[in-house]
Amino acid sequence: MVFRSICTIFAADNRRKGLDMCTYIAEIKATYTEVGRETSRVARKSFSKPVELINKENFDIDEFLDAINIITKDLNSVTQATHDLIEVVRNNFCEISTSEAEELLELSHPIYDKMQKLYHKLLSSPFYKGMKTAVELYSDAMSEFDELCHDLKTFRIDLEQNDEFKEVERKLSEMLRR
Repeated sequence: MVFRSICTIFAADNRRKGLDMCTYIAEIKATYTEVGRETSRVARKSFSKPVELINKENFDIDEFLDAINIITKDLNSVTQATHDLIEVVRNNFCEISTSEAEELLELSHPIYDKMQKLYHKLLSSPFYKGMKTAVELYSDAMSEFDELCHDLKTFRIDLEQNDEFKEVERKLSEMLRR
C-alpha cells in the first residue's frame, strides 16, 4: 500500500538518516495528496458497480454481499491512509513551521470536504447496514483528521503569532540552556 510505505518507512528511516524538515514536508504533502486521491477514488469506484447490482431487477444476495465487501475494503484503505497521515504529521508536529502549517491546512480543507462527502454518501447507501463498523471507523478517522487540522491552526499558527506565548517560550528556552 502506497500510504503505508510513504508514512511508516519515511517516519522511521528518514529520521535516522538526518533528512531535513523540507523533505518531511514534501512527503507529508504527497501523503495529503494521496489521501485526497484515494478518498475521491473510493467515492467514485466503490459505488458504481454495487449500485449497478442493486438497480438490476434480480440481483443475487451474494452479489450484494460482494458489493459490501468491495466498499468496505476500499473504505478501510482510506481509513488506514488517514491514520497514517495523522501519524506522520503528529510525529513531526514540533518541527512544522508556521508557513508549513499554513500550507498543510490549505491542503487539508479540500481533503476534509471530500471525506465528508464520502461519509454522507456512505450513510445514505443501501449498503450502510452491512458496513456500519467500517463507516464508524472512517468517521473516527475523519474526526481525528479534523482535530489535527485544529491543532495545526492552534499550536503551529495562532500560538506562533501570540506575543505572550513567544515571551514564555523565550524564557523557557533560556532556562533550558542554563
